[in-house]
Amino acid sequence: MEELDCPAAFNDLEQKAWKFAVTAHGEQRRKYHNEPYVKHLERVAQTVMAYGGTTGMVMAALLHDVLEDTPVTEEEVQSFLEEVCQETIVKPAEVLQMVVDLTDQFTKQNAPGHNRKRRKQMEVERLSQISSRAQTIKLADIIDNTRDIIAQDISFARVYIPEIVALLEVLKKGEPFRLYMLACYEMQKAVYRLEEERSRFVSLPEKETE
Repeated sequence: MEELDCPAAFNDLEQKAWKFAVTAHGEQRRKYHNEPYVKHLERVAQTVMAYGGTTGMVMAALLHDVLEDTPVTEEEVQSFLEEVCQETIVKPAEVLQMVVDLTDQFTKQNAPGHNRKRRKQMEVERLSQISSRAQTIKLADIIDNTRDIIAQDISFARVYIPEIVALLEVLKKGEPFRLYMLACYEMQKAVYRLEEERSRFVSLPEKETE
């Protein structure tokens, strides 16, 4: 596996969560950059940290995709957290709950018979009920994903961005509010980019036929 360096800004507990995530995600790569997947997790965690997130929130940000995208089980995450958080103020159950809350519950496997549109609607309804701390992490995740997708995959962005517009409507418990506004700003930039692409396509001259 590629040699990776843990960001120096992470404290001891956050470094342990980072190492757990690196091991869990293994050789997974970020779709658009072919960078190690942990780089996305680092950016999400660093955004959470920059906006005043607690150590537990930063740990949850680093672990937010392990249940969804790796073979790691909820029980294994629980055991890890209980071990590393001993004699600290970080509560393992709270961190685990944030990770569970940030795990998509309505996948094709978990919600057979529902199309993507309905699954995403169900997920929006669920995410509206998660804690403010989990919503904060979700906002940081949206920011990083939106930047990548609008820059690298306009075709998928046409599907993804409308879903995020609907999702942001229910993530207003995230704190601080300026993080929510940043997510809205990134989304709005993406909407403008899609409009530019649509206008460019519509205005392309038709080829003359012989």
